[in-house]
Amino acid sequence: MPAIGRGWIKIAASLLIGTALVVVAADHPRADHPARTAAPVAVAADAAERSAVIAAIDRQLAALARDDAAAAFAMAAPALQARFGTPDRFLRMVHHAYPAVIRPVRVDYGPAWRLADGRFVQRAMLQTRKGGVVMAVYTLQMVDGQHRITGCFLFDTPAEAV
Repeated sequence: MPAIGRGWIKIAASLLIGTALVVVAADHPRADHPARTAAPVAVAADAAERSAVIAAIDRQLAALARDDAAAAFAMAAPALQARFGTPDRFLRMVHHAYPAVIRPVRVDYGPAWRLADGRFVQRAMLQTRKGGVVMAVYTLQMVDGQHRITGCFLFDTPAEAV
């Protein structure tokens, strides 16, 4: 999705904080329901999982920097591949809708989360060639033992965020 206005940052932050609160609450049974043992919605990915997730994103960013449509498309999950059909169509869409991920000057990764359904979420701060800073929230899933990108959501941020 294209970058969205700063007002939406507050909404996105609220959703992320809300998810974190659900995770914490799920780990602590309520006093009125001591037997409650709900599984957490998300947990922090361990170091190996986080490294593998970042490596997958880095591979796609490197492919995009080379304009290597086939390699960038290969890092997309099957549902995205089906949606766009060809590597060239996928690359055109990324150039049009996600310019921040094309040759960013700097990428700083935050924590990664493993969702209860096995998918992963990874936050990254991207400094663009134009000097802007964009927060990217990637979602990934395992496909045949490899992390593949299922989505990327971009949010404008203040330039001093990186």
